[in-house]
Amino acid sequence: MRKRKLFLSVLLSLCLIIPAGSAFAEEGVTDTEVKIGVVSDLTGPTAIGGVGMADAIVSYFKEVNEGGGIHGRKVKVIVEDCAYSPARAVAAAKKLMAKDGVFAFVSPWGTAPTTAMIPLAQKEKIPIAPACSLATSIYDPLKKYVFAAGTNYVDQSLFIVEYVLNTLKIKNPKIGIFCQDDDWGKDHIKGLEIAKKKYNLPDFKVQTYKYNAVEFKSQVINMMKAKPDVVIVASAIKAGAVFLQTAAKLKFKSTFISSNTLGFVPILKLSGPLGGNMLVVNIFAMPGEDVVGMKKLVAASKKYFGDKWMPAGQKIHPYYVYGWINAMIFAEGLKKAGKNLTRDGLVKAMESIKDFDPEGLMGPVSYSAKSHDTPGYARMTQGDVKNMRFKVLTDWTYIKQ
Repeated sequence: MRKRKLFLSVLLSLCLIIPAGSAFAEEGVTDTEVKIGVVSDLTGPTAIGGVGMADAIVSYFKEVNEGGGIHGRKVKVIVEDCAYSPARAVAAAKKLMAKDGVFAFVSPWGTAPTTAMIPLAQKEKIPIAPACSLATSIYDPLKKYVFAAGTNYVDQSLFIVEYVLNTLKIKNPKIGIFCQDDDWGKDHIKGLEIAKKKYNLPDFKVQTYKYNAVEFKSQVINMMKAKPDVVIVASAIKAGAVFLQTAAKLKFKSTFISSNTLGFVPILKLSGPLGGNMLVVNIFAMPGEDVVGMKKLVAASKKYFGDKWMPAGQKIHPYYVYGWINAMIFAEGLKKAGKNLTRDGLVKAMESIKDFDPEGLMGPVSYSAKSHDTPGYARMTQGDVKNMRFKVLTDWTYIKQ
């Protein structure tokens, strides 16, 4: 009897010491804070995009925190560099989990690094909500703890082909594609295969490269031999710029159309003569557009980072916007998850998101228990290096396979 009284006394003491709601709290969550990890390229070949994406997430949650947070919790953002290396991405994720105790990963950078992180996220049941990758392998087959947002690469290839046929009016176009040798590139090729069958097109020429390659002369020469009417540049930022520089030096004449990855004003200049007025698929709103989300994004960026991203029209790029959108989606998940925040609760909350409007920055976002991706919208733009901007050539198009 005495032992039982002693046990109850100790238990009561512990209950008084441990704050309510914290005794069984999820990793990375307290009554006043939730910690998230951002794994991005800060020093590698795609750092111009990775730094922007990370800064966008930081600025978004600074604004949220100044407004009181979400359900009384401030969001602490911890950023780690992966230098666009899958191995370093996994190491960074492990550090964020073991040392920092993050609750979730938000917008891990790029297809190859994110793909490497997914087994760890699945094993440890830590959400990636959502990823900064448009590869279909991120969400297909369905992975309970992994979400994606944005127009996938299969749909982007289809959009490009239909633009070539319907707007450029090129009949039976010979198409070449320069792409990364991973799931990202495979998706673009899959889109071309669908288009080839749908429109009875000639065979297309494929040239690939490894994610860490720095020289592409052989790919350019091989592509030139095929004499394509159109070349799709579905590459990482620096790789695309060097490919176009090399193509210009070798006097390669064709119509070059980039996926969304090269939609940076500085890249137009870095890409040489072929980049100056290149066609680029655009899947997000651009600085200067009269939409609520962009006005908020630009104001927060100026507020928290000063001139680093100003003037917005020249410096803020698609991946900055992408990071802000992914932060918005994660915040919406937190709101829906409620005060009693758990990882599984966040997953269920994310799956309940229906027709969420990221304030005009892209099309509506919807998830379900059977689908962790979002519908795709795109429009064609063209670089205008003289005026340091992108011209919008088409309306938003909903892409159907």
